[in-house]
Parts: sequence; C-alpha cells; structure tokens
Amino acid sequence: MSTKRGTLLSQIERDLLDEKPLDTLLRKLILLGGNTGSAELRDWASMELRGYEKQDELPSYRSVHAPLQIDGSVPGGIIRHQTIGALDIPDFARDEIKEVVPLRMGVREIRGMVDQQRGDKVVKLLPPGAPDLVSYMNMTGELNGHITDLYWSVSTVALEGVLDQIRTRLAELIAELRSSTPAGQSLPTPAQAANAVSFVIKGRGNRVHIAQAAEGSTVTIPPEDATTPFWTRAKVIGAALVGLATIVGTGIAVLQYAA
Repeated sequence: MSTKRGTLLSQIERDLLDEKPLDTLLRKLILLGGNTGSAELRDWASMELRGYEKQDELPSYRSVHAPLQIDGSVPGGIIRHQTIGALDIPDFARDEIKEVVPLRMGVREIRGMVDQQRGDKVVKLLPPGAPDLVSYMNMTGELNGHITDLYWSVSTVALEGVLDQIRTRLAELIAELRSSTPAGQSLPTPAQAANAVSFVIKGRGNRVHIAQAAEGSTVTIPPEDATTPFWTRAKVIGAALVGLATIVGTGIAVLQYAA
C-alpha cells in the first residue's frame, strides 16, 4: 500500500505531461491529499471539480472580463448582442454587476460550455438577479426600448484561459510539493502540503527551502503571514419601485449556449 501511495505524486506528474483531462488530475490530487492528510489539497481540488459556493473565496484566475449585453426591441426593429456600459446599469446594482465575471462553476461545466460553443465562440452568462433587474429597467425606461435579456457575453477563449490557468496552478503545486519533499520521504507532510497550497493558489506564505545536512535532509517551512486579511462579503441590493423583487447576488446561470 505504501508503494502505491509513494507513486501517486509521480502519477500526477506523468498525467500532466501526457495532457490527461483536468478532472482526472484533480481527482488524483484529492487522493493525494487524503494520503498526505492535507485538507488544503483536498479542498482546492474538490472546489475546482464541484464549483465554488458564494461564501468560498474565489481565486483571482477565476474572474474574466466580459462585456454586458442585452437583447430586446427598439422602435423599428430587434436588437441582439447590444453592448451596454456599466453606467447603463441602475446605480444600486453596480457594485454587484460589473464587466468582470466570477466563474464559480466546476471545471467540467466550464469545459462543456467551451465545447458546445466552439462555433460561435461566445457563451451567455446571467448576472445575479438579472430577471428582476431587466423588469426594473423596463419599468423605469432606463434604455430606449424593451429589454428581454441581460447577460455577460463571455469569450470561449477566456474560458479556455481559465482552464489553462487551473492546469498550470496544478503543475506548480505538484512541483512545489516535489521540491519540498526530501529524498527518502515518500510523501510531503500535511504542513508542507498546506504551505504549497497557500503559496501557489493563494499567493501567500513562502517557497519551501530544503537544507542538506550531514545526517540527512531537513525541511524548513517559513510561517505564513498571519496579518494577511481574509474576508467574504454578502450584499443585498434593494429596488426603488414598489413590487420589484429584491436583487440578491446568489450566483450565475447560463442563459443559453447558442448565440
């Protein structure tokens, strides 16, 4: 059993070089986290697979820039993929809806969106509270016409870039684990694994240094900066008109894959 555990790190290295599917690599990382006793390894791989909840801290590489667009009708015709600016959104919603899209879905869902839209190269994603916001904008005449849909128009190239970033972070994580594990030690310790995740994924802590001594190898893990702030936020946006439902930032939905 120990032999199999000792080769799991090498298996992930080989799979990375062989360009195996990202979800396969992440599942093996979960197993590696179990073998090393590292909750940090398991949690990161699991969130990349299942997706990030609203209360979870979203890594910076999972946010992409995308224009806000609308479909609808104006006097004399139909409009589709009409780009609007941030100032066209009612002021009470501007903190929640910007031209930056947080991608909280799992890697398989992101891959599925890319594969289904290879021809059109654009995926429509609904901002939080989009239906209520559309009703408000139509009621108050924010734009000249009637809006049917409000969405982010996200390039499949940007989504591919996020998947590539996750694969690169995984490669960096495995390299950090390998470099922090001395010769003769089959697996990194939980502390070494935790430091690797903090350094590679969260940009905190420091790179591990291995000092060679006459009697063997010793590993020194610099302490993580305890002053680094961590926070999550939840904000409720209220509508001004009677009867309009409160807009709450609860997530992102796929409006449609087809353009």
